[in-house]
Amino acid sequence: MFMAALLDVLAPPRCAGCDRPGRVLCETCVEAIDATPTPLISGARAAFPFSSEVRRVLHCGKFRDCRSALRTLAWMGAARLQAPPGSLVTAVPLSRRRAAERGYNQAQVVAQALADFHRLRDAALLTRNRHTQPQSALDRSARRANVAGAFTASSASLGATVWLVDDVLTTGATVAAARQALLGAGAARVEVAALAAVL
Repeated sequence: MFMAALLDVLAPPRCAGCDRPGRVLCETCVEAIDATPTPLISGARAAFPFSSEVRRVLHCGKFRDCRSALRTLAWMGAARLQAPPGSLVTAVPLSRRRAAERGYNQAQVVAQALADFHRLRDAALLTRNRHTQPQSALDRSARRANVAGAFTASSASLGATVWLVDDVLTTGATVAAARQALLGAGAARVEVAALAAVL
């Protein structure tokens, strides 16, 4: 507690959305993000469109280890998403290599916030069984090929209703491959949620 207070004095938090000092997400950015409509997409639910403020917060959380801003945004997003009743919440996993490089899985931070908000159980049902190229560098067809067969689901998926969570939904290739692994392991139903969607 003392160390956190000391750090706030020596290096005050800056807004992940606009870089103004004061909070991890300032009131102006919270209002701008909250004013965006919930995206309409088929086959999945997303809390926010991938607007400039949302993109900056997600990139700050993903590449600059600003988990507090990511958790704040995820908690805001959880209020916009309806959970499948009685579901297990699971995040799209990173490869071991990428998890070691980054130090944490940003999708897991989002999944934990959704589970906490909706009082559901968070469960690690998936593993990524091989390292894949970053999806952002690939076109639509290459993205599908890149993640095909990349996930393995645990036996705990059998008969479960699963809420599969990722941070950003672009083409949907990653969540489609993860969803297929869960259904292949016997999940009764798999619904997809993302914090943001690229429209």
